Amino acid sequence: MNTSMLLVSALLVLCTVIPFVILNKSGKGDLKIMSKEVKKLLVESQLKFDLKESWGNSFIGLDSNNRKLVFSKVFDGVVALENIDLEEVSNVKIEKKTQLVKSNNRKETVLEKLDLEISFLDHEREAKTLNFYDINSIYMEDYELVRAEKWNTAINNILKGNIKTAKVA
Repeated sequence: MNTSMLLVSALLVLCTVIPFVILNKSGKGDLKIMSKEVKKLLVESQLKFDLKESWGNSFIGLDSNNRKLVFSKVFDGVVALENIDLEEVSNVKIEKKTQLVKSNNRKETVLEKLDLEISFLDHEREAKTLNFYDINSIYMEDYELVRAEKWNTAINNILKGNIKTAKVA
């Protein structure tokens, strides 16, 4: 009787723990792939991030000495990696799309999409859009607006340095 009770208890514990372990491991596969690609780019480009942040399936890093911005996002196991030279950037701004939704007799503003739009000095070159949040993705909103504002400020501070050196020259 004692061994059968021990066996049933062990099976119940395993049935409870194993799903959490599987879910935890499956979610980190994409992050490992993204991390590997970012590290590879760091070595190849000899970058050192002064400021970096990772959330959900996204990563952003800034090397102020080399004036480079790296943005990475994973889509279905495929890593999209952007290495942007800030010497070529003219402007950075936040683009957000919201929708007014009525719930419980109140109107709420719901964030649908949040991007950081990067414009280049060469006006022929198409602007780059770095997606911080999309309501259609699998991740919930997690302070993305604050995060986008922080990165907008950090990049614009470096761009002000570009403008000062351009005016001196």
